[in-house]
Order: sequence, then structure tokens, then C-alpha cells
Amino acid sequence: MKKILLIHSNHEQDSEFREILESAGYGTYVTAGESDGLKIAGRYSADVILCELDDYERELKVIRMLNENPSTECIPLLLITSTTQAAHTRAAMELGADDVLVKPFDNESLLRSIKKRINKIEILKEKLTDKIISAENDFTNHPKKPDHILIKIGKKLRIIEFTRIECITALKEYSKIITDDRCKIVVRKSIRNWVETLPAKDFLRIHRSTIINMSFLDKIEKNGNRNYSVYLKNIPAPFPISQRYGNIMKKTFSA
Repeated sequence: MKKILLIHSNHEQDSEFREILESAGYGTYVTAGESDGLKIAGRYSADVILCELDDYERELKVIRMLNENPSTECIPLLLITSTTQAAHTRAAMELGADDVLVKPFDNESLLRSIKKRINKIEILKEKLTDKIISAENDFTNHPKKPDHILIKIGKKLRIIEFTRIECITALKEYSKIITDDRCKIVVRKSIRNWVETLPAKDFLRIHRSTIINMSFLDKIEKNGNRNYSVYLKNIPAPFPISQRYGNIMKKTFSA
């Protein structure tokens, strides 16, 4: 199944785009916004990128950034815009858009444009290289760089950088991520899996149910003869350190 990444600002039309694209047999992924869209596009392989922002300057900025990024410059990019000015269309094409569809447009026109670009890429792959787009990669399971997690909130994709994760706590087979802006997100990923995923130089397990990002460490307080608690910079409540992981903490701070 070919994958379409939609960088979208008018979220009231999300279901409409999904219905059009999925009925044509495409896997459709809608980003939470243009910032997440640019990050996801650069780290995951899509077959076609659709950009629909309804703002002249933002549209051109996204097109320019996608075409300046080596990871996305070869991916077909279609701009959907409400601007009827020929100068805007010309500017978008010069910056790297492969096609511009001005609203309102016929759904079949959109599907024909997508199909034409995908076919062109397939021909190029056969003649030149298989490195332009890897059709075998699962969009949601194979990041290009192990420095983030891609999660789905409802039907929207959001990218969470490891550097923004302050701590992770266990919720049975799930876990709760707390980011530096105090956002709390529950994901289906165990603490054990997190230990295998996160960079050991930055993250430390202090309890069987808690992992902290050392970059956000504020202080460690002694509660008794053998009991300690950790305080993180943006979270007022302390986290207990279990005796099992206490020795690891001592070695970490004595090194």
C-alpha cells in the first residue's frame, strides 16, 4: 500500500481527505500540524506528500523546507491551495512543488496527480536506484533516527523527541510519558521496552516503574537510612528510588 502524508491545517477536512485517499487504496497519515509534519516527513518514508495550509507564506515555507531537506527532496510534493494567483502557483513550482491544485478541485484530479507522480517514481527506481523511496518500510515502525517516538493521538501523528521526555512511568502494559511542557501521553509500550529503546547515557531507571531523563534532574533527597527521592525540574512531586536501583544511582553520581 502506498503511503500519503498529509501536512494539513484545516482539520475539519481531515475525514474528507481520508475518505478520498483511502477509498483509492492509499495509506493516509495526517500530521498534527506543520511542525510535526516537517519532522515526520524527514524521518519516515512516504510515497507522496500533500501540503494544504491555506496560508500563502506558510505554504511556500513548507515547500522550501521539504525541498532543502535531503530526506524529502525526492518525494513527490503536491500543494493544495485556495490562492488563485498565478504568481503563487509559479513560486510554489519553482520552490519544488510537483503539482498545484487550486480549491475547489475535482477529487479525480487529485487522485490522477498522485498516481502520475507515484508511477514516475517507480520508473525512476527501476532505472536509477531503489534508495529514493523504500516501499517496504513500515511507515510507523522504522524511524531513520532513533532519537524520538512517533505516536498516534486519535487519528493524528505526533513526534516526541527523546530530549523532551522528562520521565516515563509504568501503567501495566502501557506507560505514561511526561514531557518538558508537562504534557502527559499514555502509550502502549512497557517500561522494559523503553529501557531497550532510550539512550542509556541520558535515561536512568530509578524504580521498576519509573525512568527519568538525567537532563531534567533537579536534586536527590534522603528520606531515611536507605531511602531516597528524585526531584525533576518541571515536576513538583518527587519520585522514589527503589533499593534495587539505588546502587546504580550511586555509581552514576560517584563516577
